[in-house]
Amino acid sequence: MKYKEIWKTYGKVFDNNTFNYLNDLYNDKYIKEDLVLISEGKEAVVFRSGKVALKIYKIMSRSYKEQVKYIKLDPRIRRYPRSLIGLSYLWVKKEYMNLRRMYMNLVKVPIPYTYKGNILVMEYIGYDGVISLHNYYKNITDKSNFFYAILDEYKKIYNKAKLVHGDFSEYNIIIYNDIPYIIDVSQSIPVNSPSACILLERDIKNIHNISRKLSININYDDIKKYIGI
Repeated sequence: MKYKEIWKTYGKVFDNNTFNYLNDLYNDKYIKEDLVLISEGKEAVVFRSGKVALKIYKIMSRSYKEQVKYIKLDPRIRRYPRSLIGLSYLWVKKEYMNLRRMYMNLVKVPIPYTYKGNILVMEYIGYDGVISLHNYYKNITDKSNFFYAILDEYKKIYNKAKLVHGDFSEYNIIIYNDIPYIIDVSQSIPVNSPSACILLERDIKNIHNISRKLSININYDDIKKYIGI
């Protein structure tokens, strides 16, 4: 997809700076092939360029008040930009930091390469496409090993990276070669954050829902015990 096509399709949710950042990433050799649309959500659009994925956040996806509400959950961030654009940039930086922290602690996540403005650049996992766990249940043969592989990733997130994912679900786990990878970590916060317990409980409930869909006999408390909470 050429930049003109992107502008025609997304000109209302991206701004001029977005396209300047794309040019910068092209000049810095992060973008080496045409952009191919992978997915579009309420908050971001994901493109592929060869072995690189670009997650481009929509500038007007949330109100300023709503953005600040989520960012304030993270005690690492003490000053907030006064503009919606500035908050979008901060959100991208936050996801990059979380990805890097998880990657450095051996969590299976896309390798984070860089970020610029409202664009996060990371590894594109797979070659012919990947699938989210939500659409993958019927393909799983060894359900127990698969479930505990997911649980082991969350265990590393919590105990090694010292983070709470905050939106851990079957939609934020992608599968490649039968291996689960964790994505969408912008909302992740340190385990010692005041709001960490609330987000952690939500994550555990979602993990328990996954266990039920896989017919794994494990209860809510046993999941917490396995993770080490």
